Amino acid sequence: MRIKLIRGASMSVAMATLRETLGEEAFILSSRIMPDGEIELTAALDPEEGEAKEIIKPSFSVPATPRKSLHDWHGLDLGCLVGKEPDLDYEKFLSENISFETLNLSVNAPPLMVCGTPGSGKTLTIARLATRLALTGASPLVMTTDTERSGALEQLAACTRILGLDLIAVESSEMLENLCRTKRGRTPILIDTAATVPFDEKGMKVLATLQRAAQADLTLVHPAGEDAIETEETVSWFRKNGVCKMIVSRTDCARRLGGIVRSAMAGMSLVEASTGSQLIGGLRTLDAASLNELMTFKWEAASKVAADGTSKTLSPNSIPVVSKRPTHSGSGVIKMNASSVTGAAALMKHIAAQGSV
Repeated sequence: MRIKLIRGASMSVAMATLRETLGEEAFILSSRIMPDGEIELTAALDPEEGEAKEIIKPSFSVPATPRKSLHDWHGLDLGCLVGKEPDLDYEKFLSENISFETLNLSVNAPPLMVCGTPGSGKTLTIARLATRLALTGASPLVMTTDTERSGALEQLAACTRILGLDLIAVESSEMLENLCRTKRGRTPILIDTAATVPFDEKGMKVLATLQRAAQADLTLVHPAGEDAIETEETVSWFRKNGVCKMIVSRTDCARRLGGIVRSAMAGMSLVEASTGSQLIGGLRTLDAASLNELMTFKWEAASKVAADGTSKTLSPNSIPVVSKRPTHSGSGVIKMNASSVTGAAALMKHIAAQGSV
């Protein structure tokens, strides 16, 4: 609708006249002053409420997606507990339901042998622990029973060569037993193993034979972020075969940690977790406080993305450290935003970037 007002009228008068004519619901689409001095307003009325609903009504319903609680998002079924305690103290819950231990890498400690499924990060874990010990002045003996996988020996050799450490490829359980008996009590011993499928009875027997030969502390390396039920089942098979400690890999890449927590609640003690791709300081000791902090960080970051569809920008200081307790490496805060390291060349590049040791 267009309304023309007499020459010389002000805009405020024009708007008042418009509302007197069309009512308070009218809104102005355009205005202009005509050549003869008159003011022309173009206005419209909102459609009736019923008409508006009919026009904008979608052809399908879009249900609202409620923000999941921390435990639901991570894949933990804690409904019965939350029902009794609306404000569940997750740090307290973790401390009461999970066992946290530390790795003993001293000279007199049993050899540390790592095991795990294919691609879990065993070799990188051994390289990180060897680097940690080397930085303290120790000269650990590094061994691997993974002599058949292409590139496995070369990857670990790239690290030990730069660190000036011995790396021995072990061909049999008898050879492993002799080496451990000779070297135990003289230097820390680190042992990498070939990948093991926990449901493969033959593979698990081979692993058990190696563990007995070395009289080693068998520790599982398992990645975070996998399906919670699958993780719990896989870890339980290792636990049934005598593995009682777990190092969590890929926490820098994973989003959900429910499988790791469920496995720990079932009896697997947590010791350390990865914090990025670096060799120096790439592992940190886990405890209830650091695990709770890590879970909360990932949940809040994901909630931010889900809320507005954009990725959350975080300052370096906002990225949590897996543990604030001192470690053997003596390094400071390690960020959790780097990609994984694979291959001998990448290992050499990382060590060189950290400076000579």
